[in-house]
Amino acid sequence: MHKTISLSCLIFISACASVETRLPSVDPSAFAKETAMQESQAFIRYTDMLTRLDRVSAKILKTNAQLCEKTRSDIGARTHISKSYSKHLRQAAARQLGAKKTPSVLMVRPNSPAQIAGLIKGDVLLNKNNKSVSENAKNILGNDGQFKIRRAGKIMTLMAKPETICDYKVNLRMSGAVNAYATGRAIIVTTAMIAFAKTDEELALVIGHELAHNTMGHIPKIIRNVILSGFATRTTRPFEAEADYVGLYYMARAGYDFKDVELFWRRLGVQHPKAILREKTHPMTPSRLLSIRSTADEIRAKQKTGETLRPNYIKPQ
Repeated sequence: MHKTISLSCLIFISACASVETRLPSVDPSAFAKETAMQESQAFIRYTDMLTRLDRVSAKILKTNAQLCEKTRSDIGARTHISKSYSKHLRQAAARQLGAKKTPSVLMVRPNSPAQIAGLIKGDVLLNKNNKSVSENAKNILGNDGQFKIRRAGKIMTLMAKPETICDYKVNLRMSGAVNAYATGRAIIVTTAMIAFAKTDEELALVIGHELAHNTMGHIPKIIRNVILSGFATRTTRPFEAEADYVGLYYMARAGYDFKDVELFWRRLGVQHPKAILREKTHPMTPSRLLSIRSTADEIRAKQKTGETLRPNYIKPQ
């Protein structure tokens, strides 16, 4: 019985279907050239998106620092290492972006303290022991604003006047999923979300939403409620609604025009129809659109009377 089955399997495997046409061969040198071309264009797209994400998020993190319990000093630079990228992209990241095992500067924000100080791409930030560190390492700046770098093998001293921002790193993830999420310590935005957000205002809406998740302590609250409710996903919806509400305030405080920005949720609902009439972890997109529109009216009323733009908390803050 077993021998018959095994023989049948061998016959089946040996009879796997194949193509019926004579396929053209690929020239190895042409393949290598095209691979390099696609990698180059992919990383150009990545850095363009990261530049946009950094510009928008920096504005929101800076203007809302007063509402964040956790803040840090920022000079306006981003560092990276080879492990910043997925395994299959690390060699290409080294070639295209100069990523190494130790942190080095990937980009410097225009008009930032880092740019004014003279920091450039490829510089290596150093601590007091002359060890390479990331841009958000503690005590990188002296009391006088001085910091050390290594450039072309030489150690140099620069000086910057840092800015105070909310202490949440905003990172870009290469992914085809239109998504963004908060971890409690950071904000992650996918490349597909950057592409989907047509304007900086829409991107600011997304970042404000995720920042609200962190500042309102939603992540531990959600975990606790999900466990206590027997893993009922409906327990996350109120926090998503609150993040929409508080996030729009963060966006408005940063000076972004929020007129009709709620239509972002209409476009997202059209692209993902299940979210129109189905509540799971998030409210339905029509509900989100209308709630944000009401929040926008609330903010405009405060702007008209000169009232400070702060969310209406249940308890005094």
